[in-house]
Amino acid sequence: MKFKHFITAVLVVFSTASFAQTNITQTTLEVDGLCGMCKNRIENAAYLKGVKQVSWSIETHALELVYRNDKVSEAEIIAAINEAGHDVAGHLATDEQYSAIHGCCRFRDPAQRAAHGLGEALCTQNESAEEPRKHEEQIKQ
Repeated sequence: MKFKHFITAVLVVFSTASFAQTNITQTTLEVDGLCGMCKNRIENAAYLKGVKQVSWSIETHALELVYRNDKVSEAEIIAAINEAGHDVAGHLATDEQYSAIHGCCRFRDPAQRAAHGLGEALCTQNESAEEPRKHEEQIKQ
């Protein structure tokens, strides 16, 4: 009888632990920026409630995220980054949002990009009308 209770307790613990892990999402987004100030701005914008880890690489423009998908969505993180003035692949900041960033961080400006040894901007267009729906469906899954 004790063995039966022990097995039941072990199964409950493992099923609870595996259930909790399904709320963690790890992903990488492409975010345009130029410098250390951009890095700080992007990481601070992405660090919403529910985000556990965030790291943006100046060299690769990859924003690595670990977040709880029951607390925050990828769409909310992208919106926060856009609000900070930075473009995310498929989701461009508005001109008003972009104009609020410091002059040396104007990643859309070819002269600024050349000064930082970069070519053309990476995130140059928004998703098509169909893509956001597909993206939202992936987030819900």
